[in-house]
This record gives sequence, structure tokens and C-alpha cells, in this order.
Amino acid sequence: MWMAKLLKSFRYAIEGLKYAVITQRNMRIHFITALVVLLLSLCLPLSKLEVLILFVSITLVLFAELINTSIETVVDMVTKEYHPLAKIAKDVAAGAVFLTTGLAFIVGTSIFFPYLRFIHRSIAEHSLYPPTIGLTVIVLFDFFATLLLKVWISRYWKNWEPSLNMSLTFCVATLIILVIWQLPISILVLFLTGIAVSSSMKQTSNYHTLYLGAIMGVVVAVLGLQLL
Repeated sequence: MWMAKLLKSFRYAIEGLKYAVITQRNMRIHFITALVVLLLSLCLPLSKLEVLILFVSITLVLFAELINTSIETVVDMVTKEYHPLAKIAKDVAAGAVFLTTGLAFIVGTSIFFPYLRFIHRSIAEHSLYPPTIGLTVIVLFDFFATLLLKVWISRYWKNWEPSLNMSLTFCVATLIILVIWQLPISILVLFLTGIAVSSSMKQTSNYHTLYLGAIMGVVVAVLGLQLL
């Protein structure tokens, strides 16, 4: 079934992200920084273009770190001993991360600096930018927060990691229902959500991970709307 294959490919991708976050300290730093930036963007009247530039910058940094991790893993698999070419491969990959991080720093400074004197007033008066941007920030925050929670929980309770698919599904569903608030659309959203839950239940026997992911998504969506 194509849906099962699609969900399996998502799980593989999530496993790759989780591995990078667990094993790479810099990846954890980048994720935490991304969460802080997304939270800060909720409190500032950023334009649509500014938010999109932030998203692209964050994605570039995380992408470069993932490529760096992949190259380091392959090099370590090939040889455990010191080799000049292995050093060059790792150094070049680290250089890519350095460049994208520097770019993200410049972008973040350029975007946030003009708003620094308005931070206190913006927090008091809530977000001033278009709702679509705020909703996108909420979904991205849910993604990063759930992934970090999965990493943290995996260190202590392996089988209690919240499902990232369920978290994103319920976050988006909750946002659609609460924002649009129309019965036909709400019924359609609930129906599609039920299909997603049913497909996920066929792929795992740890139902509590699905429940935790669903709760996480709903909580982030509700709290995020309160900040908009």
C-alpha cells in the first residue's frame, strides 16, 4: 500500500534526524537555537519575506549539519585510523556547516536587530504579523519541540517517545478546526485525522507513543494560538 510505504519513508527520515540530534552536540545546539528563533519570531511583527528567509536559513544550517554527520559516519566506516584524505573530507563538511551557520547569524541579526527595541511592547501586545505566518511558526515549533522531546525521552524510556507524525497531524488538525471553526471542514479534518491515526496504528504496537504525539500536537497548537 502506497500509504504504508510513504509512512515508512517518513519513519526512516525521522530516524536519521533523531540519530543526528542524539549523537551530534552541534545538531542539538542548532535545534535549540531554531526553537528560540521561532519563539522570538512569534513576538515580533516580521514580514512574510523575513519569516521565509528565517525558515530557509534554519533549514540550510540543519541540512548542512546532516550532510556533515553523513560524511563523518561514512569516513569512520571506511577507516578508523588517521588519513589525510579523511581529514580533508571532514574538514570540508565542517566548513559547509560553518558557512551556513555564519549566513544564518547574519540573516538573524539583520532581521531581528531593528525590532530589538520593540520586543517588550510586542510581547505585551501579541504578534502583529499575518495569521498564516504565525500558524506556520506554530507547526514548525511543534516539529522541533517534538523531535527534541523524542531525543530526550529515548535516553530514559525507549518505548515512550512521542510520535512525530501524530504530533504534526494533530497540531495541523487542531489549528484548522480552531481557526476556521466551520462544521463541514471540521468533520472533514477529523475524518482525515482518523485515517492517519488508523494507518499509524497498523505500523506500531506502541499505541502510547501515538497518544503522546497527539497530545503534544494539540497542546502546542492551543498554546501557540494563545500567543498570536
